[in-house]
Amino acid sequence: MQYRVLGRTGMKVSRLCFGALTIGPLQAGLPVANGARIIRRALEAGVNFIDTAELYRTYPYIREALQGFAGDVVVVSKSYAYTYHGMRESVEKALRELGRDYIDIFMLHEQESRLTIEGHREAVQYLLEAKERGLVRAVGISTHHVEGVLGAAAMPEIDVVHPLLN
Repeated sequence: MQYRVLGRTGMKVSRLCFGALTIGPLQAGLPVANGARIIRRALEAGVNFIDTAELYRTYPYIREALQGFAGDVVVVSKSYAYTYHGMRESVEKALRELGRDYIDIFMLHEQESRLTIEGHREAVQYLLEAKERGLVRAVGISTHHVEGVLGAAAMPEIDVVHPLLN
């Protein structure tokens, strides 16, 4: 497996990322044990980068897959929360349900432009504070739009941009 350093975060991630959406209730709806086995197989094959989101409801799958796994794993999660309080709840839920002390990368989910990112200013503020406290290692956005990439690239507080490529 080949690895890359993820931008200015310094995190070393596999070139392949396991997208957890596909195994959870919104798509395949696998039982947690089965989905966890699939994730664990990917980890054992060298994939150390797992993508999820609060909406996907796959935290239990990831938690089970990580039990007893000794390798380094980078978990990225996302939330649609736009307020300080809402993002705090999203991060706390992720930490609790994943059974982790920190989330490697936490993102605003599906941002369209700098305007939408600015509309989530309170949520970004919470993520920056969570980063200072060590609860989040990097702050980012996911996007399906070029304007989202350009907007995030112009904002120094955004560490990671996760565009959807088809």
